[in-house]
Amino acid sequence: MTDWDLLTPGIGLTTIGIVGVGISLAGIAKTFIDGMHAVSLLTMFIGMIFLASGIFKDGFPSSGKAKSGTFITLGFLVTFGVAAAVTVSTQVPSIFAYIGLMTIIGIPGAMLAFVSYKKPEYLKAAAVIFIGGSIVAGATFYAFGLVAPKAPVEEEEETPTPETPPAPTNIVKATILAGASSQDNPDYDPDPVVAAKGDGVEWTNADNTPHTVTSKADDGAAFDSGVIAAGKTWVLNTATLDVGEYEYYCTLHPFMTAFLQVTEAGQSTGEQAGGTEAPTNSTGGAPGGEATPATVTPVSIVVGSSAPTNGQFYDPDVVETTVGSMVVWTNDDSTFHTVTSGVVEGNTPAPDGVFDSKIMKGGAEFNWVFEETGEYNYYCSLHPYMTGKVIVN
Repeated sequence: MTDWDLLTPGIGLTTIGIVGVGISLAGIAKTFIDGMHAVSLLTMFIGMIFLASGIFKDGFPSSGKAKSGTFITLGFLVTFGVAAAVTVSTQVPSIFAYIGLMTIIGIPGAMLAFVSYKKPEYLKAAAVIFIGGSIVAGATFYAFGLVAPKAPVEEEEETPTPETPPAPTNIVKATILAGASSQDNPDYDPDPVVAAKGDGVEWTNADNTPHTVTSKADDGAAFDSGVIAAGKTWVLNTATLDVGEYEYYCTLHPFMTAFLQVTEAGQSTGEQAGGTEAPTNSTGGAPGGEATPATVTPVSIVVGSSAPTNGQFYDPDVVETTVGSMVVWTNDDSTFHTVTSGVVEGNTPAPDGVFDSKIMKGGAEFNWVFEETGEYNYYCSLHPYMTGKVIVN
């Protein structure tokens, strides 16, 4: 009646399937639990096909014992298949429920198989008892599952919606220069662009090709304009940024780089540029002190001096004066500049701390009274190629 060549792989596949489902429900294979369920059930049902084929290989059984054994085996397979389907459809909550379900099916099946071969005269009574008991146990298990108290469902905490920063009331202008797409050409102006936290920075693409304004260190996590078409603008609200310096670049032309400096909120570039308070002089008093300076020498920060090719940046770039005299620098350019004492070695500024105008916006002035003889080199910290000198006799 049976064929062990088919029964053996069938038993093996069924066993693998049962173990696979058990591992999945135990949570051992959480990283691929869904796939484990599918493979386990598929393997188990393939094993059942092999078992059925082995049982019926030589036709329907004829002897009484064979019939009883076959019906019990088929009953076990059918019952187990239905139970497995119910298990999957109702999502058995734990490995313990799965073990209980297998016990309800396995124990009656094993006992009926034993009785059919050893005590066939008691088979009918045993079948009624065990099958009835299995049905009652299964129904009870299902009923308790319906009435058992459910674990309280934890409400997911609502993620607070980030507050939208207020729209900037002050806009700092910046430009993507014409011809910036050609390497070695000036690209962003001014560089750096300086804005107080909460200001808006508006870049206008004056070139004839698209560009971007993208934070470089984090590849656009801090800010990213996306593609700015020729003639279009993009505004960055600096309220979303921390105070500090940000290097940015064009993702379409990575050789285009510049800096954005975000200062403390409320500290405008006008206040940094001298405002109503003049910087402290080297002698401890305000520039000029209480005495009238011997002479006043004006110096202009030339229009267009933010471009390296401008030729002249400070006019005059060398000033000769005497002790006690004042030099007044006026930013006649449309972009920010500084007057910072020190030298530029290569492309690296080296301030010496004698005087520093901080950021000067267009039209701002900075003055300094020189009370000691010597030569004072200075430069623009925003555009280090801009240099000048004061000679005090």
